[in-house]
Amino acid sequence: ISIGKGAHLEIQDKEVLPYKLVRNLGHGASASVELVLDQNTKKVYARKVFKNVYGRTLKDVKQHFRNEIRIMRRLSSGHHVVNLYATYLAGRELALILDPAADGGDLAEFMQGYDDLQQELSDSRKHSGTVHSNGSDLHQIVQLERRRIEMLTTLKRAFGCLASGLEFIHKQTIRHKDIKPQNILIHQGNVLYTDFGFSLDHSTRGRSTTTGRPNAFTRRYCAPEVADHDRRNSTSDIFSLGCVYAEITATLYPGLIPER
Repeated sequence: ISIGKGAHLEIQDKEVLPYKLVRNLGHGASASVELVLDQNTKKVYARKVFKNVYGRTLKDVKQHFRNEIRIMRRLSSGHHVVNLYATYLAGRELALILDPAADGGDLAEFMQGYDDLQQELSDSRKHSGTVHSNGSDLHQIVQLERRRIEMLTTLKRAFGCLASGLEFIHKQTIRHKDIKPQNILIHQGNVLYTDFGFSLDHSTRGRSTTTGRPNAFTRRYCAPEVADHDRRNSTSDIFSLGCVYAEITATLYPGLIPER
């Protein structure tokens, strides 16, 4: 069976799908994400699977699933938003096929990788100054430094790209509601917002303000009004992005922002 862009399938047996599991990429409260290979086209995708959600009916999960599909389709023209390629329902399993499968992982992993690379580069430079160093050590340092500059460039560009991406999202009358490094992907040096499972489309409401207990939030990155269950709107996304900016800055300039 072949699946084209924009397709939605409802089938009983998922074994007929062309997707082969490559590895697990992570999981959240309501879904898991996997790297899959389309055996027909040999292209890799990320697959977000909604399944085994305790305490929720299949009807609730389907509503959550359809909400994310609707929002991602609204955002399909964004340069800094992951694309929805296809969707399917197989028995009780609902899945989104996402493109691209980010080659740099999420921003949290990328920043940790940059920290690790900095340490490896420092250790290599120390070793190169010993009597045991050789030409291969110098070659390794050059390779590490080249990679460091590439990652540094990506992190510095992320400030403008994330601001531009969020501006686009808000212009489509969408509130993301859970901006954090784990929901930002890195692919070929570009940053992409992902995970719109709890996002709000307020196009029919006329305003982005909501009240009451949030469906979900990440305390480390949420605005005070979100944590306090107070009135909140699109500016809460901007606060969360500011927290992400602080972490990127701390990665680029260790010691500049005090630990708390």
